[in-house]
Formats: sequence, structure tokens, C-alpha cells
Amino acid sequence: MAEEFKLAWAVYVGGVVVLLAAGFWFMRNWSWTWVRNLLLLEAATVLLVPARGTSPEGPLTPILPLFVYQTVFEEEGATPEVAASLVFAAGGALAVMLIVGIITLIVRRRKDRPMTESDQF
Repeated sequence: MAEEFKLAWAVYVGGVVVLLAAGFWFMRNWSWTWVRNLLLLEAATVLLVPARGTSPEGPLTPILPLFVYQTVFEEEGATPEVAASLVFAAGGALAVMLIVGIITLIVRRRKDRPMTESDQF
């Protein structure tokens, strides 16, 4: 990767981290933390997952800006590879949050139950 793309990626990742930190800061008092975590993970995933553009030798670019650029400015719209990458990135982040949410609910439910003598678990 060329030096200017490394610098551009560093600036972009720094901006996304600042954006996500601001989102976390403003949503810190939400009573449903899983919604906050889901929104922040989805935003981080679609903003930071890299993809190739139209040429295989081209530089890696973030998936969501590439999708928006192709949809708005190219005649044929977004390429199927970019659209599929966006869907799979967002779907993967959603699946991770569903698994974490289910495990959290199970652990919290076991912790909140009162122990009795007949309950051996």
C-alpha cells in the first residue's frame, strides 16, 4: 500500500474512533446498553471494514463510503461484490451482538435467581 493511502487510512480510522467515542459518550446513560453496543458495533463495522474497488490492484477502501460512492456517482451503481461485502459485514456484526446478548441474558438470569436448597445449580 502506498504511503499516502496509509496516511489516509490513519486519518480515517482516527476520525471513526473519535465519532464512535462521541457516540458512546452521548449514549452512556441509556438504560438499554445492548442497543448502544449494537449501534456502535454496526457503525464501526460498516465504517472500518475494507474492500477492493473496481480494480483488483486498487487500494483498500472502507466499505460504506465505497458503496455510497458507487451508488451515487457510477452509472451502473454499486458492484455486487461491494454490496455483498457491506451486507455480510453488517450481518456479521449483528450476529456477534446477538450471540453476546443471548449469553448476557442467560448469565444475568442465572445470577438474579435466588438460590434455594432444592436448587442444585
